[in-house]
Amino acid sequence: MADVRALLKAKRQEARITHPYATYTTAGQLKCSVCGSIVKFASAWEGHLGSKLHRTNVVRMREEEKRQREIQEQQQAQAAEVDEDEEEIPEQAPTGKRKATGDVEPPNEKKRKVEASAKGSKSSFPSDFFSDPSRAPASLLSPDSDEGENEEAAGEGSTAAQPTLVPKDSVVDLEYERFQRELLASAAAAANPREAYERATVAAEAVPASTEIAGFPPSGTEVAEPAPPELTEEELRRKRDEEERELIMDRLLEEERAQEDADTRVLLLKNKLDSLRRKRELAKASKAKAPPK
Repeated sequence: MADVRALLKAKRQEARITHPYATYTTAGQLKCSVCGSIVKFASAWEGHLGSKLHRTNVVRMREEEKRQREIQEQQQAQAAEVDEDEEEIPEQAPTGKRKATGDVEPPNEKKRKVEASAKGSKSSFPSDFFSDPSRAPASLLSPDSDEGENEEAAGEGSTAAQPTLVPKDSVVDLEYERFQRELLASAAAAANPREAYERATVAAEAVPASTEIAGFPPSGTEVAEPAPPELTEEELRRKRDEEERELIMDRLLEEERAQEDADTRVLLLKNKLDSLRRKRELAKASKAKAPPK
């Protein structure tokens, strides 16, 4: 008995199915990892794969895997963005420090700035517009030019207040006017039939027409057909005799065909008569054999 069980177990192991969805329990039973159902026999595995329940579960599992994959990709993208932001923050910090250290100016330049701002407070430029006072315009350094600057600022303000003049004729208007002019000119030309005729007429010098037809040989090189040779009296007599023989042979052939047609008709009539006689004889014989009433 133990030997039989061992043989059965070995046979089952030999028939194990190798499939991505095929798994085996601890008891050696075939199980579908997608459906979670037990398949009793290995021969029924193909039928289980083709069942509607298995196909539906496979589609659902693939959709779930796709959704999980998308979620993971989104999480990875967000993590990558956070890492990039963290890398950018420490890079910007030292640049700010360098900027702050680079903006430090000596005290002499600060004093010049304060004096320039006090003298040119009415100027159009702010007090700290120029980092280097030596590059500032003369209007900021000399208090005598304040009045001129005010006048210039007033003039600039008046010019800025005036609206910019838009050209009256734009490109579209010019094109439309040109189109109207051309249309009117064409209408005026059409109104004068003589002028329209002269414009439409094309004059050319007369050219002699060729007598030769395209595709045919030239008329001057036509080859004359040779005239048939004249026959002698003997040849004419032979020709007539041959024609008479041909006519006689044709008549004989026609008569022979007519005779053959007549013979076939006679034969058909004879066969019909024979068949009628046989029918009559058979009818008489059947009447004679019939018992009297």
